Amino acid sequence: MISLVKLVFGVLGAIVLGTTPVWAHAANQGFVLLLPTTAYIAGGTITVALTILLLIFAKPGTIDAVMQPVPLRFRASKLPLRDWSQSTGALCLALLILIGLRGPTDPQANLLPLVIWTVWWMLFFVVQALIFDLWSWINPFPAVHRMLMSEHRVILNLPSRLSIWPAVVLMAAFQGFVLADTAPNDPDRLAVFALGYWALTLVGMTVFGREAWLKQVECFSVLFALIGLIRMGRSNRLGLPGWQLLQDRDHDLSHAIFVVVILAAGSFDGLYETFWWLAKIGVNPLEYPGRTALIMPTLIGLYGSILLLTIILAVAAFSGIKWVKDPVPFKAAFIGFAITLLPIAIGYHFAHYFVTFLVQIQIVVASLADPLAQGWNLFGLGNRRVLVGFLTVPENVKIIWFTQAGMVVLSHVLAVVLCHRTAEAMVSSRRDVVMLQLGLSILMIFYTIFGLWLLASPRGA
Repeated sequence: MISLVKLVFGVLGAIVLGTTPVWAHAANQGFVLLLPTTAYIAGGTITVALTILLLIFAKPGTIDAVMQPVPLRFRASKLPLRDWSQSTGALCLALLILIGLRGPTDPQANLLPLVIWTVWWMLFFVVQALIFDLWSWINPFPAVHRMLMSEHRVILNLPSRLSIWPAVVLMAAFQGFVLADTAPNDPDRLAVFALGYWALTLVGMTVFGREAWLKQVECFSVLFALIGLIRMGRSNRLGLPGWQLLQDRDHDLSHAIFVVVILAAGSFDGLYETFWWLAKIGVNPLEYPGRTALIMPTLIGLYGSILLLTIILAVAAFSGIKWVKDPVPFKAAFIGFAITLLPIAIGYHFAHYFVTFLVQIQIVVASLADPLAQGWNLFGLGNRRVLVGFLTVPENVKIIWFTQAGMVVLSHVLAVVLCHRTAEAMVSSRRDVVMLQLGLSILMIFYTIFGLWLLASPRGA
């Protein structure tokens, strides 16, 4: 019996490592950058500025021509196969919750927080955004609901005018949990959170309908659908990153605010442990009071960052409108330009967690050897050593920094391109195209500086 249990956990552990969907927040950056970063920050900022200048002289329609997707010759997989893969995702999630409740109490030895932090919030996020639509294959929520209620009538209808505002609220609440909660990585606490959210989702799909709940309320399905618009391939077509964003015009104000929440929360995630922020809230890093004492300052900082970015973006959009001759509705400009910030949120997410991922993924693999702390050594993984020595080699640190900084700069360049195309769709003359995006171009230049500064800033908590 014990051998069978070991075999089941071994096989499912391998599946979990590659495909399990869960919720949470990644750990902090793994090292303090000691390189002279002024030249790199200046270089990245100049690159973004030059991109803006080059687009000013580009002919109208150039971006559409370059980013036009090409058709691919393969058929999409049949729905039953996807149903099975989603059922597998649900089973893996259930096992992870069980491990969170019954496994080791150490977050660095329990697979639930390890998979949440490393496999999902770091790795899965980037894969979903840049490579492949994993979420549609392993989303556990519709699988369980189909199993329990294959056919049922909707009790209440979600008004279409709500759009994804419920998902915006849930995503903002989720960010508050992972940044301000006293122990978001505690296995028991995280298991209860995951189980509670799963129950809420099942109840919501039962009352309001499966598809409506997933599209309007379930914040992670909304999140992955949005970031997937940056991906190069979709529906048997392949193009440059962001081509889907140019063709998808169904976004409204709720989608724009959702993007602002993602970007602002990610930026504050990098800011709230810096010496600068600790000094602003009166905390001495040498006498750190703990997360419990900082719940309110963290929540204020997080939601203040969301509000501040919303205001700055609104001012940038409004300033552009005032300079153009063609009438442009403020709401349309705000929505269009907010959506173009999506690549920046993805790029910074990758850069912020890159170092932590390189270390934590080793711990995940080693923890697969004994998921329930029973003294097992599945696949011989228990003998693996976690290597962090590469972070002490200057050449390696330079490569890591170039990778992080490069991703930040490239994401801003892509955002600038999408911003320019968005402006072209709103006004007719080249002058108006330039003036309409003037405020947002300035915002992107300063956000480049801010993002690269965050990467290089030491942490005091």
